[in-house]
Amino acid sequence: MKIDNSAAAALHAPMTPVLEAILGTLPVPEGLLTDVGCGAGHKTALIRSTLNFAGPIVGIDCDRKALSAAARGGMWAIAGDAHMLPLRTACCDAAVCLATLGMLHDQRAALCELRRVVRLGGWLVIVTATTAWTFWSVRLRDWIQTVIAERERRGVDLLLTTPEPAADLAALLRDAGWREVRAGAFVIETGNEMSQRVLPLISQNDTRQLTQAEVREYDALVADADVELLPLMLVATGR
Repeated sequence: MKIDNSAAAALHAPMTPVLEAILGTLPVPEGLLTDVGCGAGHKTALIRSTLNFAGPIVGIDCDRKALSAAARGGMWAIAGDAHMLPLRTACCDAAVCLATLGMLHDQRAALCELRRVVRLGGWLVIVTATTAWTFWSVRLRDWIQTVIAERERRGVDLLLTTPEPAADLAALLRDAGWREVRAGAFVIETGNEMSQRVLPLISQNDTRQLTQAEVREYDALVADADVELLPLMLVATGR
């Protein structure tokens, strides 16, 4: 089967800005980094460039054809099962599992395995997807975009400030032994004009970082919005 690199790149494009922001806050691994569910290795270049990481990356996947492409991209490609990783205990400094967790039949077992192979003090980044009903509108999207741009200009981190939709994912990580867990949700836009946007989901329960004037404006926009079913990207880090 021929691997469609352009299609895979388009599939992963929405997560790119969020991944870059998150990876940019994490320490550069001194040793091995593993990518569980690596596929054909389309995210390897992003991981290396964002982390400024020149060390070894081991990719694990059950698709042997995809692994052949990953190996050509400079990854140590190993055929294996995420529920029983073919790696020694505490052999990795860091791990990523991107757009894979939702396809596994036992997510807790996979997260436990990741906890086993990542040394204490190392880190994990998880990205998965879900959907949620929430109040949303074009005006609300534009307003949130403006607020985020202003926060970024002032250096305020809004990266993972929306934990509610990702609460189950965070609980799974803690249950698997990850102690320091941060989790948040991002709206994956699907409309033509907004296809490149990935916005942090600011819920009514999480307006505490806004000023009183912003809260009043937010409430007014929510009152005018309709309820929509939104595709969400859930992101979590564990230490």
